[in-house]
Parts: sequence; structure tokens; C-alpha cells
Amino acid sequence: MPLSQTGANYKNRAHILSRDRLLADALDDIMSTAQASLNQGNFSKNGTPEPPSSPSGISVTAKMGLFTVAILHPKAPAGTQWVLQYADNPQFQNPITVGLLHPSWQQSLPQQVLFFRAAAKFAASAQTPWVYLGTSAKPTSLTG
Repeated sequence: MPLSQTGANYKNRAHILSRDRLLADALDDIMSTAQASLNQGNFSKNGTPEPPSSPSGISVTAKMGLFTVAILHPKAPAGTQWVLQYADNPQFQNPITVGLLHPSWQQSLPQQVLFFRAAAKFAASAQTPWVYLGTSAKPTSLTG
């Protein structure tokens, strides 16, 4: 079985292949499995993965106290998670942090004035820079 995963390889493969086809097949199988695990977990050979691409924006609506957030992240890589924060102040002092497996969220928070921001991450990566409702210099507030 040849190497089946893009990026899978090991030292001296050509030499081993020319000497012992069965050993080369076994090592190819092991390396293909290892590379598939790295790909599916978004890991690098050095361990910690790079964060995914950043969300392009955040959309928030408030109607009768129900806040609905949509994190805009077209073509988010497989395994992406999102971090949503909301606070009652534009400096995000003491924010509420919500981990999301999907780029949407709803919560009833009647009669509250809130500011929102979001970021993306993989399970084992750091997160991307924050994307704000409004801008980082002037976040937009919404009243529930």
C-alpha cells in the first residue's frame, strides 16, 4: 500500500522500498494513519496547531429580549470552534464567555445593553483575534 495521505513521508523510504517491499508497505500504512490523525485533528508535526482562519464578522439581533448571534465564518475549517463574549461595557471588563461548536447562539437577556465579540479556534489551538460587533475601537451595543 503506497502512502495514501498528502504530506505523509519518512526518512529513507526509497531505500527501504528498494530492499524490503513488505516493510515499506507496513511503514507506509503507519505513516498514512499518523498523517490522517494530524490532518483530522488540525495538528502539526510539532504539536500545537495554528489557529483557523478568523471569522469575517459577527451579526447580532435583539428582539423582545432575545439576542441572536451569527458568527460569519465562510469556509471555516473542519474542527473549528468559536468563542463568544458579551459584556455590559465596551471594554469587555468581566465578560461572559461562551464556547460554541456552531457559529450561532441565542439567549434571552431582557432589558440589558450588551456588547459582543467573537473569535475562532481549534480544540488545541490558540484563538484568532477578536471580531467585534462594530469595531474594536468603538463596539456597537444592542438592547435586549
